[in-house]
Amino acid sequence: MLSTRSDQMVLFVFASPTGYQPGAWKHPGSRVEDLYSLDLQADIAKRAEAAKIHAVFLADWLSFGDTGKNPDLTGYEPFTTMGALAAVTEKIGIIGTASTTFMEPFHLARYFSQLDFLSKGRVGWNIVTSSTGQENFNIDLPFRDERYQRALEYMDVVTGLWDCWEDDAVRADRSTGIWADRAKIHPLNHEGKHYKVEGPLLVPRSPQAWPVLAQAGSSPAGMDFAATYAEAVFTVKATLDKAQEFYGGVKDLLEQKGRSAKDLRILPGLMPIVGDNERDAQQIHNDLSDLIDFETGVKELTVLLHKADLSDLEAHDLVPLERLPTPEEVHLQGGSSRYPYFYEQAAIERKTMRELIREATKAAGHSVVAGSAEQIADHMEKWFHSDAADGFAILPPTVPVGLNRFLDEVVPILQSRGSFRKDYEEGTLRSNIGLERPASPWQD
Repeated sequence: MLSTRSDQMVLFVFASPTGYQPGAWKHPGSRVEDLYSLDLQADIAKRAEAAKIHAVFLADWLSFGDTGKNPDLTGYEPFTTMGALAAVTEKIGIIGTASTTFMEPFHLARYFSQLDFLSKGRVGWNIVTSSTGQENFNIDLPFRDERYQRALEYMDVVTGLWDCWEDDAVRADRSTGIWADRAKIHPLNHEGKHYKVEGPLLVPRSPQAWPVLAQAGSSPAGMDFAATYAEAVFTVKATLDKAQEFYGGVKDLLEQKGRSAKDLRILPGLMPIVGDNERDAQQIHNDLSDLIDFETGVKELTVLLHKADLSDLEAHDLVPLERLPTPEEVHLQGGSSRYPYFYEQAAIERKTMRELIREATKAAGHSVVAGSAEQIADHMEKWFHSDAADGFAILPPTVPVGLNRFLDEVVPILQSRGSFRKDYEEGTLRSNIGLERPASPWQD
């Protein structure tokens, strides 16, 4: 049955195996020794499932960091991990990242259809166009706007492949010896600027028809793409006013595309640092920041500031303004959608290098709330009821300690207040977050 409870927030958890902060693996409670084992990721998924979280989210990296100081940045491979997690969980959604730039659409459509069957309708796809990784795929990476244009055709191909089979094509009729009605399986015959794909897909239409489509772009091109295809959007908005502006803008774009506002869930990233009280939480936050060495911080900040030269700067220095291009210039060059935020911190707020590194590494620009469980629940409800969020993508600062404190202390408060559900509904990931199953183009 389709959920219609818009008064309750949607919560996803980033399955960061050692925690989302770059230095979190050095925390004495981390399980860094278990990295890349199924046990570690399965424990995260099962803990989140016990708290009735809607989905766990698997990020991905396609370039190797040059410092070697953060083992998590090489990442779990999403497709194999999704399949494994589907076998050890029952209700929670599993969302994996895959790039439209580096994978053929036929492969991707087939992988996700098979995963949807294996999980009984619990998978989602985080759609990225990728800003790094070309060194491993024998191609030159196009500028961002061109990547999004290519991605739009890519989406036409994969959604078309998912729709090649009619919902009742499989008959499994032993008496006649007909497993599937060939007349209800249609070729795609796509021939466009970037792709030529005949089809049909080798897999029947899956329980959800399409995986839940998630996306994280906040640039104008990313917002337009989200309004066209996305059903869940992760966004980097650290302040309420910026989140409200983004929320209203994307919802307006959605209507311009002929879609309804209820067709999309906007989920700002949130790192909750739970303490016994606000002072305790701030101390936890400071202790985590101190785990990040200056060299690693400079390298991460360099990427976020569009490869600005920071090599000669010390912790107390300000970034010279002449080294920073304007956000408009970065946009024209296809740079990161996170750049305007960090440009504002460096050029307008005039934060020192150490302050900028803390901002860059604490949650990559996402909102960080350090306080008691009640204070964090209050923050989440304020955003939820202020047209800034339909829920949140939770970035656990440490795993398992920080993750468990959120699940054990904050989630029950939200449940007691009626802001978050107490159990799963029967059905797919789509039905649990209130999304319709895509209609078959072949049905009457």
